[in-house]
Amino acid sequence: MAVFNLDINKGESYDLTATLTNTEGVPVNISGYALRGKVRYSYGSTGILVDLSPTVVNATGGGINFNLTALETQDLPVTVAVYDIERFVSGQSPEITVTRVLQGTVNITPEATY
Repeated sequence: MAVFNLDINKGESYDLTATLTNTEGVPVNISGYALRGKVRYSYGSTGILVDLSPTVVNATGGGINFNLTALETQDLPVTVAVYDIERFVSGQSPEITVTRVLQGTVNITPEATY
């Protein structure tokens, strides 16, 4: 699991494409997996600030992506929050194979021009 901190400016589009790698730096094959990810005030919070809706963009190369529109970031509070992204076997019920693949803080900064 990797740690990557995000800096998001309110009212600005945000796009992240990342490659998931193992400890040797080799891309992880995520074929057959789906992703989910959320931003919350803290890990114990019940409320969700935003659903990242991450997607697999290159399964064999470990490529993932999520993006937020300017309207979505405009509604976020100015704060330092947390996020994580998990992979799970697509179509598996119940979900017994879940792995956190990315996590970190989310620094949401205000805008002066709006």
